[in-house]
Amino acid sequence: MKTREGARVEGFTLLELMVVVAIVAVLATVGTPAFRDLLINQRLSAAAQAFNAALSLARMEAIRRSQSVSVTALVGRSWLGGWAVVAAQAESESSEKSDKSDKSENRETLRRFEALPDGISVDASLGDGFAQGVRYDSNGFSRRATSAGFGAGCLTLKAETGRRASIVISASGRARVCNPDQRGDCGTGACGSGGRKNQDG
Repeated sequence: MKTREGARVEGFTLLELMVVVAIVAVLATVGTPAFRDLLINQRLSAAAQAFNAALSLARMEAIRRSQSVSVTALVGRSWLGGWAVVAAQAESESSEKSDKSDKSENRETLRRFEALPDGISVDASLGDGFAQGVRYDSNGFSRRATSAGFGAGCLTLKAETGRRASIVISASGRARVCNPDQRGDCGTGACGSGGRKNQDG
């Protein structure tokens, strides 16, 4: 094929294409781990917010219903498999409820939360008596699931990137998310000092 003299030929040479491919490969190699870490850290933040939301829902429903509402692990004593907000029911209420409710031993499951995502583990527990969950009484105070004692404590989640997020429950039952690695953000105690290791994590 003839071209007119002085006409411009457009396109890339093989050498130019190889240089571009090499640059893209280097950028992808450098950027992929950082992007993956970003995703895992976002999952950590979302998981901490979800647990905090469960506690807030349980407290609000306990006050609204004037009855005990708990946040319990779905799989045994491990929070890794997810958790649920469960309300106690009176015998009369239990018999009148429709089959649409998830009832078990006069308990109604208000909401279920998914298992922790890959790369997220439980780093510190809520303390003695919290393995079976957190219970809110009709006044909105947090209690240990197995006793009448106040349920102040914390749960710390850890990403495989090393970043952590804690959910702190005060003696009044209010919960909040904080960063245990940031000095003073979580206060003192288990979360403030990093907490003790949980067998689940």
